Amino acid sequence: MKILNVIDILLYRTFLSKFYLPRGLDYQFVEPDRGHIVEAMTSFEPDVVLLQDDYHQHSQAEVAAYVRAQAARQGLSPAVLVLRTSPQEPTERSSSGDSVFVRRENLGDVIESLAESVRTRPAADDVTKHRRGQILFVDPGKTLFHVVRAALAPGGYELRHALDAAEALSLCAEAAFELVLTSVQLPGMDGLELCRRLKESSAGGYRPVIVLSSSDDPLDVDTAFNSGADDYLLKSFTPRMLADKISDHLDAVHRKRQNKILVVDDSKLIRELLRHSFIKSGLNVLVAENGRQALEIALAEKPDVVVTDVDMPELNGYGLCESMRQTPELQNVFVVMMSARDRTCDIKRGERLGVSRYFVKPFDVEKMLLVVEQLLAESYRHYKHEYEHVLWSMKSLVTALEARDEYTKGHTARVSAMSLRLARHMGLSDDSLRDLEIAANLHDIGKIGVRDAVLLKPGVLTDEEYAKIQEHAVIGAEILRPIASLAAVVPLIMYHHERWDGDGYPTCLRGEDIPLGARIIAVADAFDAMTSDRPYRKGMASQKALDIIAREMGKQFCPTCARAFLEMKRSDVRAGIGRRMAAKAG
Repeated sequence: MKILNVIDILLYRTFLSKFYLPRGLDYQFVEPDRGHIVEAMTSFEPDVVLLQDDYHQHSQAEVAAYVRAQAARQGLSPAVLVLRTSPQEPTERSSSGDSVFVRRENLGDVIESLAESVRTRPAADDVTKHRRGQILFVDPGKTLFHVVRAALAPGGYELRHALDAAEALSLCAEAAFELVLTSVQLPGMDGLELCRRLKESSAGGYRPVIVLSSSDDPLDVDTAFNSGADDYLLKSFTPRMLADKISDHLDAVHRKRQNKILVVDDSKLIRELLRHSFIKSGLNVLVAENGRQALEIALAEKPDVVVTDVDMPELNGYGLCESMRQTPELQNVFVVMMSARDRTCDIKRGERLGVSRYFVKPFDVEKMLLVVEQLLAESYRHYKHEYEHVLWSMKSLVTALEARDEYTKGHTARVSAMSLRLARHMGLSDDSLRDLEIAANLHDIGKIGVRDAVLLKPGVLTDEEYAKIQEHAVIGAEILRPIASLAAVVPLIMYHHERWDGDGYPTCLRGEDIPLGARIIAVADAFDAMTSDRPYRKGMASQKALDIIAREMGKQFCPTCARAFLEMKRSDVRAGIGRRMAAKAG
């Protein structure tokens, strides 16, 4: 579920970020002005919009009315919540009946209820998925269209066909295509001119354009890129080649939407110039008027890149950079400086503070954008390399652990697979899935610190031995704590044996205080443990294990996770029956 927060109070942003993160919710913050709301409605397509009960320069009713008007234009119908801070009843509906007033105390219950309604809205979800996955193919020939459609079918993309550039422009004005694939040779306006026009009109966000051509002449390739093309592909492509290109570019679109750029300058003109340029490239942009404000925003939002002026009131660019380098969660953020100063000593001072690039005003905005995108690409490459290294190391550790006990061999792989399936069923974001994959694979890594005499004991454990087994959650968290990139994974391992009712271990957390990923692992882990053979008992039937999970919903297990797990298993049963019936009919 996606939540758009129209917020202009920093304290609210901080509280809400802490509220959303452990629940694995997809969220975005925008200022209460029309431009930001339009952009968010177009690119983010929220299921819920959360408003303040009062704004500095706008009335809540005015903001709510504009939100609904823009949602209607986009064909959306998000629930509208108003966060109230004054002492009122916990939940009440506005006089218009369109907004629900909530307080901090009951926000969790309301969000969970809305999330459940979003998950049980398959028709609307299907429409949204197709809209996000739409690709426009522009070419006058039907034969090539069928070839492209067949190549992209396994990826689940929805392909629309335009016969010429005029039709393509008309379709792009009506629908939010994720990507445009166009031939150069078109009747009337050619594909390169179409590309130029699409890029000029893409004020709402980044949309890749891939040009298809029969020419491999370097001059033709350069001309296509100079026209704004994001990629160039010969028409002798293989289906795999085309599918990989599309996948790479759509992954880039997704990454851009996740990246955050903080622009800091006391000049409104420069702030807006850079903000518009970055937004047009598909990036999320935050703005601040001075270093003090920027530091507060950076602490709350954790931007990927900070683009800052040097001379500003309250806290200048150097002071901002020094403060960030002294703050653990911000010390690795890329910083790009801009200043009218071009003295060597100023540039050297920036280098000592770890500034990635120093631009002297006036500067080329396109070069600034290019540098920011290069820094983001470098960060992604580093992250991907580290992620792959962690996965490789993780598999080695799991192999070593399971070699100690043949009865638990395969347990980790099964729990990981079930956890990821459940998380996808619940609609978790890609970032949450990556953290969950590592956590599920390492959830029992702490058992390395448990003696074989206890871990491999075939009979019933004594109270003291059971207490030793319980320590594995803490041991696992301590093993991984020094790895900075696994900071989001450690709590999932630490708390995967906590119970919804607070009777779990190691800290007796209860309810939504338990991270969502840990609650997902808990259900998958319990199901596999119940259905697997052990030296001292046979595994129980799947249906009996599911009955226990249903009975323990709201006690041992998170109700939302348990309900989703049962739904997923029921779907598996229906799919199995369907396959058997089809086999018999064949």
